[in-house]
Amino acid sequence: MKKFSYTDMLAYLGISSAHPGGLMLSKSILENEKINQKSNILDIGCGTGQTSAYLASKYNCTVTALDCHSTMIKKAKKRFVRENLKVKLINGTAEELPFKEEAFDYIIAESVIAFTDLNLSLPNIFTVLKREGQFISIELVAEDMLKREEKEEIKNLYGLKNILLENEWKKQLTNQRFSTVVIEKDNNQNGYNIAAEKHDPSDHIYPELFQIFEAHAKLLQKYKGRLGYRIFRCTK
Repeated sequence: MKKFSYTDMLAYLGISSAHPGGLMLSKSILENEKINQKSNILDIGCGTGQTSAYLASKYNCTVTALDCHSTMIKKAKKRFVRENLKVKLINGTAEELPFKEEAFDYIIAESVIAFTDLNLSLPNIFTVLKREGQFISIELVAEDMLKREEKEEIKNLYGLKNILLENEWKKQLTNQRFSTVVIEKDNNQNGYNIAAEKHDPSDHIYPELFQIFEAHAKLLQKYKGRLGYRIFRCTK
């Protein structure tokens, strides 16, 4: 019997904005950036393609959407066709980015990098980002020191490789030689309602996926105030 993951749950339920803050936060983050028609943007872990579609539609820029989950890719492709958007869709991971050096003006990652091997993903992101380019990421942070068994409980549910404190994230990013690393809090952290988003569920939903969703809700309640997220803006 197939063992389903948290990512499988998101994919099969077709959740458009799995990252904290949803599309509203994405729009807020991007509105003050100097994105134009000449911008070349990579969306790592694009999921069902909501942010990629928004970028391509609003700015008419060049967008490359990357994900490694076949169901996510299928649903992102359907979105881009439905909205008549020329977004390049690639099956790949942050640990093995299939791009030349200094290819992108912006790299976006929304609740993605914590799922990766930072020793591989961060150097790759730095390499394919243009000089003075922006890497913008929304990531889970621990608000206080977690016990080993607490970390394991969280990592096992989500499939995370890392649960870092804010200062640990900053150290990781600074070590990649980014010239500046700016860390921001979302002032509207409690305002996001996942049920308000439009989703694209698969025709068949396995019961185990609802169990994962329920476990996710319980874990968030259990660690309320101890798990949060930050917006990281890194300039090369």
